[in-house]
Amino acid sequence: MKILCLYHNECAVELFEWLKNSGHTTVLWKEELEESWCKKQQFDLAVSYTYRFLLSESLLKSLDYNAVNIHNSYLPWNRGADPNIWSLVDKTPRGVTLHYMDAGLDKGEIIAQKLVCDGEGETLKSSYHNLDRAAKELFREAFYYYEYWPEMKKKAIAKGSYHSVKDGAKVRSVIDAYDLSVMDFRKRLKICGGGGTNLMP
Repeated sequence: MKILCLYHNECAVELFEWLKNSGHTTVLWKEELEESWCKKQQFDLAVSYTYRFLLSESLLKSLDYNAVNIHNSYLPWNRGADPNIWSLVDKTPRGVTLHYMDAGLDKGEIIAQKLVCDGEGETLKSSYHNLDRAAKELFREAFYYYEYWPEMKKKAIAKGSYHSVKDGAKVRSVIDAYDLSVMDFRKRLKICGGGGTNLMP
């Protein structure tokens, strides 16, 4: 298959290398997409992981609506920015999700997802890496059943939660280093009164 690999963070490259080593033609892309270019390339599949641009309806159409996203949250919880941090703040289900992309943000039909439980003594950095590892594992496992994805997809029933980059400003203000323990992070949030939808119980 010819696969368009959309990303922003370098952590995604490992997954796309796996696709290449599995015999697929991969095109890695960081910038905004153009509809005419997508049509010309005739991709069989588009995979987004850490990509920072939204795909419009016309762009999705140029990709034959066969574009999927890997999101480091257990959708529909923590759609949008900083899913790792918000799952720690709001104590919502933590996990990773593979879903079809639509014009909404992290709202497409879900193909597969997995809960992730962190161990004792986790830091913000290690908790992020736990999700990253789980996201790549989830995709590799699900890709084995690629031909069944259209039948596997399902809509999220719960309302879930959403956070913008702006929402996270106060939360991020208590972080001076990402080796900060999750326990100390939560303590700092309680002291400053920061938090999200549940404001640190």
